[in-house]
Amino acid sequence: MGALHSMFFLALALSILVLVHEWGHYIVAVRSGVRVLKFSIGFGPELIGFTRGETRWSISAIPFGGFVRFAGDDPEGDNAGTKDEFLSASLGARTAIVLAGPLMNYALAILLFAGVLYFAGEPVPFSTRISEVVDGSIAESIGIVPDDEVRAVNGVPVETWVGFTKELHGIGADEEFALLVARGQETVELRGRAREDHGFGQGFPLGVLYFQDPVLGYVQRDGAAWNAGLRTGDRILSYAGKPAERWSGFATYVMEHPDEEIPITWEREGNELAAALVPIGLERTNEDGEPEMLGTIAAFPFVDTRKVGLGTALAGGWNDTWSLTARVLELLPRLPGLVATGVKGLVTGEREQDQGLGGPVRMAEMFGEAARWGLVAFLGMMASISTQLAIFNLLPIPVLDGGHLALHLVEFVTRRPPSMKIKIILHQIGFALLLLLMLSVTAMDVGRMLR
Repeated sequence: MGALHSMFFLALALSILVLVHEWGHYIVAVRSGVRVLKFSIGFGPELIGFTRGETRWSISAIPFGGFVRFAGDDPEGDNAGTKDEFLSASLGARTAIVLAGPLMNYALAILLFAGVLYFAGEPVPFSTRISEVVDGSIAESIGIVPDDEVRAVNGVPVETWVGFTKELHGIGADEEFALLVARGQETVELRGRAREDHGFGQGFPLGVLYFQDPVLGYVQRDGAAWNAGLRTGDRILSYAGKPAERWSGFATYVMEHPDEEIPITWEREGNELAAALVPIGLERTNEDGEPEMLGTIAAFPFVDTRKVGLGTALAGGWNDTWSLTARVLELLPRLPGLVATGVKGLVTGEREQDQGLGGPVRMAEMFGEAARWGLVAFLGMMASISTQLAIFNLLPIPVLDGGHLALHLVEFVTRRPPSMKIKIILHQIGFALLLLLMLSVTAMDVGRMLR
């Protein structure tokens, strides 16, 4: 049932993403006078469809993709050369038709990110109240204690955690600094010095965590917290006989006790409830590169939010999409190596370390997981995949939109289109590359499942 649940949400998400992408191609083609023969969501045998005008609209058996077929767009086909064929359209029109698909995915990502921000609200900045002090840290050495509230950094007043970290990150290597903190009814000045090798701009090594109440925010359906009876808004009162005063202490205890029963009590609408909470053990790699088992309950602490206007939401959607684009572009140089790893595993049967790349199975797991967190998480995942789909389609690989755009650039520079023979060869190479990519990511999926 879990696999069916995940596959259903993957098919739902991809159908929407593909529909938007192909609709971009379709609408620009129609407006450019290019005849559209078929609009299909999915590949393979047609499950259901109808014909309107000269276009066949279809839903096909394999939901992982889709296509729009234009009249006269097959370099190996019999093209009549009429003005309503794709290859007869002007270079500008053909470029606009090809580019419209990825741009629609970008537009969808911006709207989805904006919608999440508009309806869920933006997080209210955390206060400067200290929750935990790391043992052996600079914070401990200068005398910071839990519940201190930072008022100023080097004489600059700070009111939020973001403001505090911003001022702190401006302190360079081996530089002295002063913090003004409120402790109870008094104000205390604490002085220290940043480490000699670097300041506070890398990894925030002061050694403090911000304060959060032990109140549950998002709780994943069918996760450990959900199965114990915990829900959004519940306030943890105690765990393992300890009073719950802050989220960080509770979270640390959970991580340190994977697969163990933890007696827990919580408050909901004035009523006290109790159960045994069993964190699920997940293997992670620590800072030394060694595996370690950490407990997780599939729940996040409550974060207070505030409503934003439509303009702010749209600006936030644009910023989120651009930020994700920048991160993906940084990872693109690693793609050939990741594919080579997948091919090696496919040929040798060796199961390499998880490299973060995955195929349909990985995507199904991600969308199934997002659906269990709720609508906001699912829409956020769709926005993320829509952005990545746009970037992937713009890669200069024959068969993809980016490959067509690259040929259009060659045509623009040379003032004539590449020969039909070159187009056919590039088309075959592009198809082979995509097949190799699909095989490699599927091999990674299989290796991940076997692990």
